[in-house]
Amino acid sequence: MLVSITVVSTCGTYFYVKQNTKEAPSKELLVMTSCNPTYLATLNVAKDADGVMVQNLSQPSTGCLHDYTLTTEDMKNLSKADVLVINGAGMEGYLEDVVKAYPKLPIIDSSEGLDVENSHVWMSEDLYQAQVKNIAAGLSKIDSGNAATYQESAERYCNIVAGRVDKQGLDEDLAGANVAILHEAFEYTADSLGANVVADMDLDEERQVSAGEVRDFIAIVQDENVKVVFAEYDYGNAMGKLITEQTDAKVVYLETLVHGDYSDMDYISILNKNYANIKNVL
Repeated sequence: MLVSITVVSTCGTYFYVKQNTKEAPSKELLVMTSCNPTYLATLNVAKDADGVMVQNLSQPSTGCLHDYTLTTEDMKNLSKADVLVINGAGMEGYLEDVVKAYPKLPIIDSSEGLDVENSHVWMSEDLYQAQVKNIAAGLSKIDSGNAATYQESAERYCNIVAGRVDKQGLDEDLAGANVAILHEAFEYTADSLGANVVADMDLDEERQVSAGEVRDFIAIVQDENVKVVFAEYDYGNAMGKLITEQTDAKVVYLETLVHGDYSDMDYISILNKNYANIKNVL
């Protein structure tokens, strides 16, 4: 009887421990990203990796991060992160605060080693693909068990971007043409199409534009036979109206991808929408 009780008790303990060990959740690698474009790149690199979760630090409504101040909730989220993936190139003005608060948090700079004109690197399809590969390389060093998955996913995503982004023939229509921009992000758009930026005005919520600047900009648009002006609606609408009234140039409002819906193919759909909008005004 005692032997039977001992056997039953031992077996019961064994299965209890085994069952509870089996059900215990494994530690996930929490990858935090700094902005929507970086989130989209990281999501496509890491979504097939085992035990990896990707979250974005800022919300899609945040906009550009030049003057963004970290909130208490942001700092709380960073305290749980295993790695932070940033756009780099000066986009994250708060980075020094992060390093100071979390000196041991690994940071992957997706723009490291790239020849960039401004911090909106992702607006160039070629540079964006290089960012994707930088993210894959960085995650592979931190999480070597998923290295092959990161590399394969990055290569696959870059091929999808290269194959599905449709420039609508604009790289022929605007090749060598003079254009003007009202947001620095669109330098990359112009470069991608082979157009020449002859006038630029980087407008944002804090930019105060003088009457002289407006006059000079419009004069260049007229003198240089500018065909189209690339603008961002929220900050460029007022200036866009003046350009339309006083010149023959077409003003087209484009998105900078700082907003989105977090779907994995959002980068491609928004870029294609931008190119379609340009095509429609020509």
